[in-house]
Amino acid sequence: MKKSESYNNVLVASALMLILLSCGIRAQTPTADEVISRIKDNLTCDWSEETVDTYKGGNGDMKVTGIATTFLANMDVLKSAKEKGLNLIITHEPTFYDHRDNTDRYGDDPIVKAKQQYIKDNNLIVWRFHDHWHRTSPDGIYKGMTAKLEFDQYSRDGSQIYYDLPTMTLKDLGLKLEKQFHQSTIRVVGDLDMEVSQVALVLGAAGANRQISSLQHDDVEVVIVGEVPEWETVEYIRDATSLGHKKALIMLGHANSEEAGMQYCAEWLKTFIQDIPIEFIPAGDPFWSPN
Repeated sequence: MKKSESYNNVLVASALMLILLSCGIRAQTPTADEVISRIKDNLTCDWSEETVDTYKGGNGDMKVTGIATTFLANMDVLKSAKEKGLNLIITHEPTFYDHRDNTDRYGDDPIVKAKQQYIKDNNLIVWRFHDHWHRTSPDGIYKGMTAKLEFDQYSRDGSQIYYDLPTMTLKDLGLKLEKQFHQSTIRVVGDLDMEVSQVALVLGAAGANRQISSLQHDDVEVVIVGEVPEWETVEYIRDATSLGHKKALIMLGHANSEEAGMQYCAEWLKTFIQDIPIEFIPAGDPFWSPN
């Protein structure tokens, strides 16, 4: 989102507040629990109590001054949210380096303690939105990502996984993706001169089972993933290539493969939350190349 658009959103929210006050109506600042309740009401899936979608900092009784959506609530994101006055950070991935944010495993680690203290000292609320953002229809992460990739028009029978792109070489597809993400860390496995068009998206860290399963389809030549242990799908592709099979892998990196889904989340939230500012804050790709 452009800074000017964010600024305009703040102005609109402020103007609405002034109108309400001039009419003798005092708008009530919602609590975090009230905001989360609105989110649950607008999902297409049932809410599961067995979920990682819980508070990682702050609590549901705290008042919400604004919402920041992000792929990952790292320290830079937390600092940016504080500066913008957005105290509810909705993150897709863990805050404390563990899928369930179990901090006990780290003991008195100074990094964990400092991050927890920063959240507390600045009255921030961190809430994870992972399981249900994937389970709602359409999957929120995939919807945002396919829009960024400009794949929507190539969907195979409305699928969010399978796409029939215009034919190009694997190298050209890799270069196209590298340009879209402005990164040099995208990695490709397979014959770069091979012509491809049939693609499967298996975003994030879905694991080798799902990645290889998609490649077992005769009508899938390339799987685009977030991340994978390099001895799994990577070596499957190398052996497939050596055996003469038309298969390839493109690794975007986990952040690159899902972040646009949380940018879309901010736009989605604005369709039913108009009384507080909402902004997407990118966490960014953590990797860089010496080149």
